[in-house]
Amino acid sequence: MELMVPLLVFIADVVLFVVIGYAALYALRRINRYEEPLNRFIIVTAFSLLLASIGRAMDIIDDFMTRPEILWPMKQVSYFLSILGIAYGLMNYIRSVEKRIFPVPSGKVLDGTLPPGGFIYLGENEGEVLEFLGKCEVPAMVITRSPWKYEDICEHVHTLWITQASESGVGPTRLHVILDSAVKFFQGGGKLIVIDCLEVLVLYNEFQSVFRFLSALKDYAIGTGSTVLLLVGNPTLDEKEMMILKREFAPIKDLKELLRISP
Repeated sequence: MELMVPLLVFIADVVLFVVIGYAALYALRRINRYEEPLNRFIIVTAFSLLLASIGRAMDIIDDFMTRPEILWPMKQVSYFLSILGIAYGLMNYIRSVEKRIFPVPSGKVLDGTLPPGGFIYLGENEGEVLEFLGKCEVPAMVITRSPWKYEDICEHVHTLWITQASESGVGPTRLHVILDSAVKFFQGGGKLIVIDCLEVLVLYNEFQSVFRFLSALKDYAIGTGSTVLLLVGNPTLDEKEMMILKREFAPIKDLKELLRISP
């Protein structure tokens, strides 16, 4: 058989076939090794790569054909399905991971109400915070360094873990990601955002950046008739920073005040 294309084109076709074929086999060997959603992503990717490797094999064959256009329809179908599969698998996997990391309201209708706006709790009673979350009867999300503290309160309380050491949370410097998650929580029916790790956010970011983040979050809360609650225990902010926060967020010393002034 005579080669009908330049040698470099043939070599490129062979290299791509080997690389894609090896990637397909690599993925196939890992099917059922992991839990969902990763396993589903591996399955879709493996078979998509197999389709792509078939297309590359046809590319090698038509390098020796005088009429390569005969194989073009089959190659186009192979590549089309391959790209479609990889795109679907990737988006589905990202969506599944985001659902695990970023909480969404359960969809259950709750009767509780809270005053919209921003508030700052100056107490240090952790038990009062947990009791408040259990009684407020609204879909709530706690942005926290310690999500395990809120696991057994009730099913309407979700957590967003602020951490740099796990893929199951969000880094403290990613204020835009935290804000986006909180906004989506409000848009999905959430009514309360609690931030109990303000000192960590300030530690990893400039205070001005954190304040802009909090101000934007409060504006979104007001726009959706929701509430933002900052928990500030032992002061880690200087007096000037605390004064700035208190001008934007109404100070409260007893969380029962929020329940009493609910509309």
